[in-house]
Amino acid sequence: MNLLERVIKTMEIVKVTDLRVYDMEKLSPFFDYVVVATANERQANALVSYLKDEFTQEFIKGVEGKTGGWLLIDMKDIIIHVFSTEQREYYGFDRRMIGFKQVEL
Repeated sequence: MNLLERVIKTMEIVKVTDLRVYDMEKLSPFFDYVVVATANERQANALVSYLKDEFTQEFIKGVEGKTGGWLLIDMKDIIIHVFSTEQREYYGFDRRMIGFKQVEL
C-alpha cells in the first residue's frame, strides 16, 4: 500500500466526509497530492493522533491549526487540509481546485 492509500485509509477511520484528492505531481515541485476533507474538531484532532501512530515523525513535517476549523498537515509529498463545514464553504477551497486532476478514490 502506498503512502497516499495509507493516508486515505487513516482518514476514513475517523470518518471524515467529502474527501477529495487532487493530483499535483506534475504541477508542484514541493508535493504530489492535496487532500481535502470535512470533519468536526474532534475528528480532526483524532486524525492527527491516528496519523502520528501510523507514520513515523519523518513523514509528518508539520501540523497547523488544531482549532479554528482548518487543520493543515504537511506530510512532505501530501498536503492535507481538513475543514469544518463552515470554513470549507467560506474559503471555497474546492472552487479553487477546479481544473486540477482529481484522483479517483
